[in-house]
Amino acid sequence: MNNLALEYQYNTDPHRGLAVSGIFLVKLVLIIPHMIVTAALQYLAQILAYFGFWIVAFTGEMPQAVHRLLEISFGWSARMWGWIAGVVDIYPPFETDPEYPVSFPVSKPENPSRGWAVAGLLLIPKAIVIIPHVIVLAFLMIGATVAAWFGFFIAAFTGQLPTGLQDFMAGVLQWSLRVTAWFAGLTDEYPPFSLEVRPTSSKRDGLGAR
Repeated sequence: MNNLALEYQYNTDPHRGLAVSGIFLVKLVLIIPHMIVTAALQYLAQILAYFGFWIVAFTGEMPQAVHRLLEISFGWSARMWGWIAGVVDIYPPFETDPEYPVSFPVSKPENPSRGWAVAGLLLIPKAIVIIPHVIVLAFLMIGATVAAWFGFFIAAFTGQLPTGLQDFMAGVLQWSLRVTAWFAGLTDEYPPFSLEVRPTSSKRDGLGAR
């Protein structure tokens, strides 16, 4: 079983107003500040991850600073996309380690493979190996986008969001994050082709009034 997993809680009381904003894509405007921060973090993370491959290739250990920035980047992305999809209604805080219903913990690899680090330095070997996931994810992300949009309609009219939809969207997000984490060298375990997710206990996530 892959040791990287998305942690999330079912949104049992979706906010109808936010659902309507999702239908008309207003949520995308509201999340722009986070998109800017996420893009900057991912850019820095890519640069540091590449330098990290050099260090792992020669020392067999990932630097703490590289891991920390990757940890922040993945966590920020998970919170942002979880909110966009409606899996959580609380607007993501501008913090690096907040208590939040959606998270993607990434521990520092204890014995990273020097061989995979060299493959990361060359880029092409890792890129070739990950092609099957890229193809599958392209279709899954289209499906998740459609599912999220229909979910907004359901939440707006019924005040409920089917757990099946939430699991599917969370599963696609987890899949994408796992693939990216593997490519960045946070794990040497090849990501599984799986949408299986394990939500934690269901709790109201804060925006109670509908």
